[in-house]
Amino acid sequence: GVVVMNTPSGNTISTAELTFSMLMASARKIPQAHMSMKEGKWDRKAYSGVELYNKTLAILGMGRIGSEVARRAIAFGMRVLAYDPYLSLSRAKAMQVELVENLPDLFPHADFITVHMPMTDETKGMLNAAAFAKMKKGVRILNCARGGIVNETDLVEAIKSGQVAGAALDVYETEPLPADHPLRKLPEVIMTPHLGASTDQAQENVGIEV
Repeated sequence: GVVVMNTPSGNTISTAELTFSMLMASARKIPQAHMSMKEGKWDRKAYSGVELYNKTLAILGMGRIGSEVARRAIAFGMRVLAYDPYLSLSRAKAMQVELVENLPDLFPHADFITVHMPMTDETKGMLNAAAFAKMKKGVRILNCARGGIVNETDLVEAIKSGQVAGAALDVYETEPLPADHPLRKLPEVIMTPHLGASTDQAQENVGIEV
């Protein structure tokens, strides 16, 4: 007699804000600089970052969360490319994003790539070694959607080779993430323990929906 519900819209803003926080933290190496300061250091040269202004953000999946991320990116003066098989050209224009029909065509232009798609047979491992090879050198990868959309083994190798400059991840193929996972050892990777919906407001919104 218990009603079970899916309440996806309750955490839309919280997840979008976390994604954009990760975007900014990755661009400016804020967590790494913070840890350095905690260790008593003052190493300004090691943590030089990049501006978001005039950079290109590619959003894979323009549903509720992807659309909110796009709004924030546009406010920061970013160019937004969108890949979503279900997004119409008119809707893309209304959101001030550039619709890209073929995913590989998007990779060479993006400075940042964020995924906001469900985990399906089509999206599993979507960002893998072949995809990373097509991307602009120095791209940064974000995943606050579902673990497994980004192939973690291939991501580690792409970061080690310098093809990918960094990553910001909130979700993982295995959760909790194993203590000895190689992603933990890479200073270029910012990690949070699946905090997308972890705000007071998101939890309240979900409760209201239920």
